[in-house]
Amino acid sequence: MRILKVFKVRFAIAPTVIFIMLSLLVFETASANDIIFGKRQLNLNGEDYLLEIARSANQRKHGLMYRDHLDKRQGMLFIYPDPGDHRIWMKNTLIPLTVIWLDKNEKIIGIKKLSPCVSDPCPSYGISKPSKYVLELDSGSHSLKPGQSIEGIIQLESL
Repeated sequence: MRILKVFKVRFAIAPTVIFIMLSLLVFETASANDIIFGKRQLNLNGEDYLLEIARSANQRKHGLMYRDHLDKRQGMLFIYPDPGDHRIWMKNTLIPLTVIWLDKNEKIIGIKKLSPCVSDPCPSYGISKPSKYVLELDSGSHSLKPGQSIEGIIQLESL
């Protein structure tokens, strides 16, 4: 009789555990793929760019992962709550990028061209100065240089 009770308990619990595990898997997949970014235009050296804005920690974590292309004059602006050592990694990023770090005054303080990560673990990239914003653009040639300012980023922060 005891074996029968244990058998019933195990089979009663198993569907519940399976349901919970599947629910978590579906939730995780949905949240990773359904991240919605606001979009804003910003002029960079006389050219208008359409930028996706990554404001939340979850948006910044996801970034441009899983994209197989990025159109010219498009990119992503990462807005952080405070200046700091904001690092970028290329995990699950399928396209090469130009990454631009800016300080709290919209001044470019670092630029790196990064390739997709092909090894595990993926390295992270940063600069030696505290940044407030990070801009990711296609890896094409850009006329942006350290020391330049990009006006309008602070206004995007408040939208």
